Amino acid sequence: MNFLADYHTHTIFSRKPFLPFLHAKGSLEDNIKTASKLGLKEMAITDHGFNHKYFACSRKNLKTTKQEILRLSQKYNIKVYFGVEANFLSQDGTIDVTKKDMEYLDIVLCGYHKLAKPKTLRDKFKIFVPNIFANHFGTSKKLLQRNTEMIVNALDKNNIDIITHPNNKMRCDLAAVTKKAVEKGTLIELNEKHCCFTENEIKTMLTLGAKFVVDSDAHKPEKIGKFKKMENLIQKYNIPEDRIVNLNSLPEFINVKRNSQNKS
Repeated sequence: MNFLADYHTHTIFSRKPFLPFLHAKGSLEDNIKTASKLGLKEMAITDHGFNHKYFACSRKNLKTTKQEILRLSQKYNIKVYFGVEANFLSQDGTIDVTKKDMEYLDIVLCGYHKLAKPKTLRDKFKIFVPNIFANHFGTSKKLLQRNTEMIVNALDKNNIDIITHPNNKMRCDLAAVTKKAVEKGTLIELNEKHCCFTENEIKTMLTLGAKFVVDSDAHKPEKIGKFKKMENLIQKYNIPEDRIVNLNSLPEFINVKRNSQNKS
Protein backbone atom coordinates (compact mmCIF):
# COMPACT_ATOMS: atom_id res chain seq x y z
CA MET A 1 0.00 0.00 0.00
CA ASN A 2 1.26 3.45 -0.93
CA PHE A 3 0.97 5.65 2.15
CA LEU A 4 2.16 9.18 1.45
CA ALA A 5 2.21 10.64 4.94
CA ASP A 6 2.38 10.04 8.69
CA TYR A 7 0.68 12.70 10.79
CA HIS A 8 1.17 11.36 14.33
CA THR A 9 4.78 11.31 15.56
CA HIS A 10 6.36 12.21 18.89
CA THR A 11 9.75 13.68 19.75
CA ILE A 12 11.85 14.67 22.75
CA PHE A 13 10.14 18.08 22.48
CA SER A 14 7.68 16.78 25.11
CA ARG A 15 10.11 14.73 27.18
CA LYS A 16 10.75 16.11 30.65
CA PRO A 17 14.28 16.41 32.09
CA PHE A 18 13.27 14.49 35.22
CA LEU A 19 11.97 11.59 33.07
CA PRO A 20 14.85 11.31 30.58
CA PHE A 21 14.37 7.65 29.64
CA LEU A 22 10.62 7.67 29.13
CA HIS A 23 8.43 8.64 26.22
CA ALA A 24 9.79 9.59 22.79
CA LYS A 25 13.39 9.03 21.70
CA GLY A 26 13.96 11.10 18.55
CA SER A 27 14.64 14.77 17.95
CA LEU A 28 12.75 16.94 15.48
CA GLU A 29 15.51 16.35 12.95
CA ASP A 30 15.54 12.58 13.58
CA ASN A 31 11.84 12.30 12.78
CA ILE A 32 11.87 14.60 9.77
CA LYS A 33 15.00 13.04 8.30
CA THR A 34 13.50 9.55 8.69
CA ALA A 35 10.23 10.53 7.00
CA SER A 36 12.13 12.10 4.12
CA LYS A 37 14.33 9.02 3.64
CA LEU A 38 11.20 6.86 3.49
CA GLY A 39 9.93 8.97 0.60
CA LEU A 40 6.90 10.32 2.45
CA LYS A 41 5.43 13.46 0.93
CA GLU A 42 4.22 14.87 4.24
CA MET A 43 4.56 14.26 7.97
CA ALA A 44 3.69 15.97 11.24
CA ILE A 45 5.32 16.56 14.59
CA THR A 46 2.52 16.12 17.13
CA ASP A 47 3.73 15.98 20.69
CA HIS A 48 1.41 15.77 23.66
CA GLY A 49 -0.79 18.69 24.62
CA PHE A 50 -0.11 21.11 27.43
CA ASN A 51 -2.25 19.42 30.10
CA HIS A 52 -0.49 16.08 30.00
CA LYS A 53 0.96 15.51 33.48
CA TYR A 54 4.31 14.10 32.38
CA PHE A 55 4.88 14.52 28.64
CA ALA A 56 3.38 17.90 27.79
CA CYS A 57 5.09 20.13 25.26
CA SER A 58 5.88 23.67 26.37
CA ARG A 59 4.05 26.75 25.15
CA LYS A 60 7.17 28.88 25.61
CA ASN A 61 8.93 26.81 22.93
CA LEU A 62 6.20 26.92 20.29
CA LYS A 63 7.70 29.77 18.27
CA THR A 64 11.26 28.41 18.16
CA THR A 65 10.01 24.88 17.44
CA LYS A 66 7.93 26.17 14.54
CA GLN A 67 10.96 27.96 13.12
CA GLU A 68 13.11 24.84 13.45
CA ILE A 69 10.48 22.68 11.74
CA LEU A 70 10.34 25.11 8.82
CA ARG A 71 14.14 24.99 8.53
CA LEU A 72 14.25 21.19 8.62
CA SER A 73 11.35 20.92 6.19
CA GLN A 74 13.42 22.83 3.64
CA LYS A 75 16.60 20.94 4.45
CA TYR A 76 15.03 17.52 3.89
CA ASN A 77 12.57 18.57 1.18
CA ILE A 78 9.41 17.31 2.85
CA LYS A 79 6.26 19.09 3.94
CA VAL A 80 6.15 19.08 7.74
CA TYR A 81 3.13 20.18 9.76
CA PHE A 82 3.62 21.42 13.30
CA GLY A 83 0.80 20.05 15.40
CA VAL A 84 -0.10 18.86 18.84
CA GLU A 85 -1.87 15.79 20.17
CA ALA A 86 -4.25 17.68 22.42
CA ASN A 87 -6.17 16.18 25.33
CA PHE A 88 -9.89 15.92 25.95
CA LEU A 89 -10.26 17.61 29.35
CA SER A 90 -13.93 17.98 30.15
CA GLN A 91 -17.43 16.77 29.39
CA ASP A 92 -18.18 20.30 28.20
CA GLY A 93 -15.76 19.86 25.28
CA THR A 94 -12.69 21.73 26.56
CA ILE A 95 -9.32 20.71 25.12
CA ASP A 96 -5.86 22.08 25.93
CA VAL A 97 -5.33 24.17 22.79
CA THR A 98 -6.11 27.89 22.70
CA LYS A 99 -6.52 30.39 19.88
CA LYS A 100 -3.14 31.85 20.77
CA ASP A 101 -1.52 28.42 20.40
CA MET A 102 -2.91 28.27 16.87
CA GLU A 103 -0.66 31.19 15.88
CA TYR A 104 2.08 28.54 15.63
CA LEU A 105 0.27 25.23 15.08
CA ASP A 106 -0.78 23.92 11.67
CA ILE A 107 -2.96 21.00 12.76
CA VAL A 108 -4.66 19.71 15.91
CA LEU A 109 -4.96 16.06 16.82
CA CYS A 110 -6.94 15.21 19.94
CA GLY A 111 -7.27 12.06 22.00
CA TYR A 112 -8.03 10.73 25.43
CA HIS A 113 -5.06 10.25 27.77
CA LYS A 114 -5.59 9.05 31.31
CA LEU A 115 -2.61 11.13 32.50
CA ALA A 116 -4.05 14.43 31.32
CA LYS A 117 -5.08 16.99 33.93
CA PRO A 118 -8.88 17.38 33.76
CA LYS A 119 -10.55 20.76 33.66
CA THR A 120 -12.45 20.29 36.92
CA LEU A 121 -12.66 17.92 39.87
CA ARG A 122 -16.05 16.86 38.56
CA ASP A 123 -14.47 15.78 35.28
CA LYS A 124 -11.77 13.92 37.19
CA PHE A 125 -14.23 11.89 39.24
CA LYS A 126 -16.98 11.57 36.64
CA ILE A 127 -14.79 10.68 33.64
CA PHE A 128 -11.08 10.15 34.26
CA VAL A 129 -11.15 8.03 37.42
CA PRO A 130 -14.12 5.86 36.30
CA ASN A 131 -12.40 5.12 32.99
CA ILE A 132 -9.38 3.70 34.82
CA PHE A 133 -11.67 1.17 36.50
CA ALA A 134 -13.71 0.65 33.31
CA ASN A 135 -10.63 -0.71 31.56
CA HIS A 136 -10.75 -3.61 34.03
CA PHE A 137 -14.44 -3.98 34.84
CA GLY A 138 -16.28 -2.61 31.81
CA THR A 139 -17.88 0.70 30.86
CA SER A 140 -21.31 1.55 32.25
CA LYS A 141 -23.99 3.18 30.10
CA LYS A 142 -23.69 6.43 32.07
CA LEU A 143 -19.93 6.54 31.64
CA LEU A 144 -20.24 5.70 27.95
CA GLN A 145 -22.62 8.64 27.59
CA ARG A 146 -20.29 11.03 29.43
CA ASN A 147 -17.31 9.89 27.35
CA THR A 148 -19.25 10.34 24.14
CA GLU A 149 -20.49 13.80 25.12
CA MET A 150 -16.94 14.87 25.90
CA ILE A 151 -15.73 14.00 22.40
CA VAL A 152 -18.82 15.28 20.56
CA ASN A 153 -18.76 18.57 22.47
CA ALA A 154 -15.04 18.95 21.79
CA LEU A 155 -15.64 18.45 18.07
CA ASP A 156 -18.39 21.08 18.21
CA LYS A 157 -16.29 23.66 20.07
CA ASN A 158 -12.90 23.18 18.40
CA ASN A 159 -11.31 22.70 15.00
CA ILE A 160 -9.94 19.17 15.46
CA ASP A 161 -8.26 17.66 12.42
CA ILE A 162 -7.85 14.10 13.70
CA ILE A 163 -9.33 12.10 16.59
CA THR A 164 -6.49 9.91 17.81
CA HIS A 165 -6.93 6.26 18.83
CA PRO A 166 -10.68 6.33 19.64
CA ASN A 167 -11.81 3.72 22.19
CA ASN A 168 -8.28 3.36 23.57
CA LYS A 169 -8.64 3.42 27.38
CA MET A 170 -11.98 5.24 27.04
CA ARG A 171 -14.92 3.64 25.29
CA CYS A 172 -17.40 5.85 23.45
CA ASP A 173 -20.42 5.60 21.18
CA LEU A 174 -18.52 5.50 17.89
CA ALA A 175 -21.67 6.07 15.84
CA ALA A 176 -22.39 9.37 17.60
CA VAL A 177 -18.75 10.43 17.41
CA THR A 178 -18.52 9.51 13.72
CA LYS A 179 -21.65 11.50 12.85
CA LYS A 180 -20.17 14.62 14.43
CA ALA A 181 -16.73 13.98 12.90
CA VAL A 182 -18.24 13.67 9.42
CA GLU A 183 -20.22 16.87 9.98
CA LYS A 184 -17.09 18.77 11.04
CA GLY A 185 -14.69 17.23 8.51
CA THR A 186 -12.60 15.55 11.22
CA LEU A 187 -10.62 12.41 10.39
CA ILE A 188 -10.75 9.25 12.49
CA GLU A 189 -7.38 7.67 13.12
CA LEU A 190 -6.39 4.09 12.41
CA ASN A 191 -3.52 3.98 14.89
CA GLU A 192 -0.74 1.42 14.38
CA LYS A 193 -0.13 1.18 18.15
CA HIS A 194 -3.64 1.52 19.56
CA CYS A 195 -6.40 0.45 17.18
CA CYS A 196 -9.45 -0.62 19.19
CA PHE A 197 -12.20 -1.18 16.61
CA THR A 198 -14.33 -4.25 16.02
CA GLU A 199 -15.47 -5.29 12.57
CA ASN A 200 -19.00 -4.04 13.28
CA GLU A 201 -17.66 -0.68 14.45
CA ILE A 202 -15.66 -0.31 11.25
CA LYS A 203 -18.76 -1.12 9.19
CA THR A 204 -20.84 1.40 11.15
CA MET A 205 -18.28 4.16 10.68
CA LEU A 206 -18.04 3.42 6.96
CA THR A 207 -21.82 3.50 6.61
CA LEU A 208 -21.89 6.91 8.32
CA GLY A 209 -19.31 8.31 5.90
CA ALA A 210 -16.17 8.33 8.04
CA LYS A 211 -12.84 9.30 6.54
CA PHE A 212 -9.78 7.64 8.08
CA VAL A 213 -6.11 8.50 8.40
CA VAL A 214 -3.49 5.84 9.11
CA ASP A 215 -0.82 6.99 11.58
CA SER A 216 2.11 5.34 13.34
CA ASP A 217 1.96 7.19 16.68
CA ALA A 218 5.72 6.73 16.50
CA HIS A 219 7.72 7.38 19.66
CA LYS A 220 10.93 6.31 17.91
CA PRO A 221 12.08 7.52 14.48
CA GLU A 222 12.33 3.94 13.18
CA LYS A 223 8.58 3.47 13.75
CA ILE A 224 7.60 6.34 11.44
CA GLY A 225 5.71 5.24 8.35
CA LYS A 226 5.38 1.64 9.57
CA PHE A 227 1.75 0.60 9.10
CA LYS A 228 1.80 -3.20 8.81
CA LYS A 229 -0.97 -3.81 11.37
CA MET A 230 -3.22 -1.22 9.76
CA GLU A 231 -2.55 -2.62 6.28
CA ASN A 232 -3.77 -5.99 7.54
CA LEU A 233 -6.82 -4.37 9.16
CA ILE A 234 -7.69 -2.50 5.95
CA GLN A 235 -7.56 -5.73 3.97
CA LYS A 236 -9.35 -7.80 6.61
CA TYR A 237 -12.31 -5.43 6.90
CA ASN A 238 -12.35 -4.33 3.25
CA ILE A 239 -12.00 -0.64 4.00
CA PRO A 240 -12.19 1.20 0.66
CA GLU A 241 -8.92 2.90 -0.21
CA ASP A 242 -10.69 6.16 -1.04
CA ARG A 243 -11.79 6.41 2.62
CA ILE A 244 -8.17 6.59 3.78
CA VAL A 245 -6.90 10.08 3.13
CA ASN A 246 -3.14 9.40 3.20
CA LEU A 247 -3.30 6.29 1.01
CA ASN A 248 -2.44 7.27 -2.58
CA SER A 249 -3.46 10.85 -1.74
CA LEU A 250 -3.03 13.70 0.72
CA PRO A 251 -5.72 15.37 2.86
CA GLU A 252 -6.70 19.00 3.27
CA PHE A 253 -6.85 19.66 6.99
CA ILE A 254 -9.48 21.84 8.65
CA ASN A 255 -6.95 24.14 10.31
CA VAL A 256 -4.69 24.40 7.27
CA LYS A 257 -7.67 25.43 5.16
CA ARG A 258 -8.84 27.90 7.81
CA ASN A 259 -5.38 29.46 8.14
CA SER A 260 -5.13 29.81 4.38
CA GLN A 261 -8.51 31.56 4.22
CA ASN A 262 -7.54 33.92 7.04
CA LYS A 263 -4.36 34.96 5.22
CA SER A 264 -6.13 35.61 1.90
